[in-house]
Amino acid sequence: MHDLAGSSHVIRFGVFEVNLRAGELRKKGVKIKLQEQPFQVLTALLEQAGDVVARDELRRRIWPAETFVDFDHGLNKAINKLREALGDSAVTPRYIETLSRRGYRFIYPLINTVGHSSELSEPCKIRLAVLPFENLGDPEQDYFSDGMTEEMIAQVGTLKPQRLGVIARTSAMQYKRTCKSIGQIAEELGVDYVLEGTVRRSGPRVRITAKLIQAVDQTHLWAETYEREASDVMAIQNEVAQKIGQSLACELLPESEAAPDRPRVVPPLAHEAYLRGRFHWNQRSEKSLKQAIESFEEALKQDPNYALAYAGLADCYAYLSWFGTMPPRQVAPKAKQAAHNALAIDDRLPEAHTSLGLMRFWYDWNWPNAEKEFQRAIELNPNYPAAHHWYGSFLCAMGRLIEAAIEQQRAQELDPLSLAVAKTAGDSHYFGRRYDQAIQRFEAVLARDPKFVPAHFDLGRARLLCGMHHQAIAAFERAHQLSGGREVLPFLAHAHASAGNTGEARRLLREVLDTASGQCPAPPAIALVYLGLGDSETALDWLEKGFEERSCWMIFLGVEPAYDRLATHPRFRRLLTRLNLIRRDAGQPIVMPGSGLPSKLPLAGSESTES
Repeated sequence: MHDLAGSSHVIRFGVFEVNLRAGELRKKGVKIKLQEQPFQVLTALLEQAGDVVARDELRRRIWPAETFVDFDHGLNKAINKLREALGDSAVTPRYIETLSRRGYRFIYPLINTVGHSSELSEPCKIRLAVLPFENLGDPEQDYFSDGMTEEMIAQVGTLKPQRLGVIARTSAMQYKRTCKSIGQIAEELGVDYVLEGTVRRSGPRVRITAKLIQAVDQTHLWAETYEREASDVMAIQNEVAQKIGQSLACELLPESEAAPDRPRVVPPLAHEAYLRGRFHWNQRSEKSLKQAIESFEEALKQDPNYALAYAGLADCYAYLSWFGTMPPRQVAPKAKQAAHNALAIDDRLPEAHTSLGLMRFWYDWNWPNAEKEFQRAIELNPNYPAAHHWYGSFLCAMGRLIEAAIEQQRAQELDPLSLAVAKTAGDSHYFGRRYDQAIQRFEAVLARDPKFVPAHFDLGRARLLCGMHHQAIAAFERAHQLSGGREVLPFLAHAHASAGNTGEARRLLREVLDTASGQCPAPPAIALVYLGLGDSETALDWLEKGFEERSCWMIFLGVEPAYDRLATHPRFRRLLTRLNLIRRDAGQPIVMPGSGLPSKLPLAGSESTES
């Protein structure tokens, strides 16, 4: 028998806590209603956890002889109420096992409470995954069902973000057409509930089914079918979100919680064009980004006040700038204007605040305003992984690597299967000069997908700084082979130069500087080649060119370890000052060589280098 009362009056198992003195059962900090007799049964089972508690023993303890009741009926009812509260099943029990004609046994391990507080925990988040809605119609309509999924994730994500964590699209879409069971998916994503559904579109009509499933026993909390005009899709999404809130009310929402606002009506043709835009945007290639721009512009022709379409445009232009497909001075102003247009229509749109934050970060180099936009996006929707992801990248550039690691961890919790998010989690180690740990992170990502180009690229950078020249060259060559573009070539040239292969480095440099391809080489990347060749002055010329062109790569000038040898050069320090990347307290770059993982460092106070 367990001496529960002697060690602590709070007993913990799984996500549950039992306060013996108060007679309370809580799940993730939220009180679960449980009547007196079921609670006494639970207490008796916990006291003998792992052992059989006989029915007669429960009779003597809870239903004394002078009590005139139908004992069998009373005990069965109490056990059923207890299982209902725990989300348990008599057929596949996780907590309470029935032994026919003998009694019951509590089979879930208790958490050791020695040294733990005896107080009940604060409520923590429950987690939900919206699985890809299955397209039951024309395969050409996949963009519609995929867009429905993405919008449903966004809608549910704002339901009660302090209490409900919603898995991001990138992770959820990996289960499109999966054969895995709900139990397997829930275990892989670490969720408590799953929303799944189907979409069948025929002309102007659409038929949508949705089911909310409790992961622990695959119980259907509710299922609903909607058959409406396609123009009503956003209203259906709103109804589904409210249904989820009602179903999880005891764990999620106080009774007084207001229903979410109904979405504005969007013309069907505008909404369809927007869904096509997001479909192309999610492909992330130069061609697909340009197709997405066309679709978002078509959506805005149909509805000039479509804020989400403006946010989509901003993202597309921002990424074309980052990839070097188009010069930053050509596309970044378009991205900024689109983000401003979105916020002028709806200033509570987290996607638009994130898009504007990216432009303040990548292009304006306005660090205070960039941080403000990222924080506002997270405030509006803590479940929006892109905001955490890019805020973490921003914090890395600022040298605030501990805070960056926290944000990157939050992004991973919301998007656990995203390779990009997992890869970025290695950045705080790389910029903190902890290369062994960074290499482990990048290799772990490649173990999941050996063809993921960004991980090969970052692995090459980390290996190079460890002196692993041949392994770094191999990683860059693999990244170049897989990408099919020229953006990796400057880094490959830098690796060859660092390894002493001067001839190959210069050959690759000539190829990079050949503008016939139409691609825009990043000047800070070319600076690295000259740095590897021992020509610091020409490297600084290219860094200054990067400043004038407002290259996105300049944002990491204060933390990039490949530039450490320039740290004391007057021209380099002037560049850092112009970028507001000099520590105010010490007049030094925000991360110094060998500084490890620093704490938060203050930056110079100038608001911006360009409005």
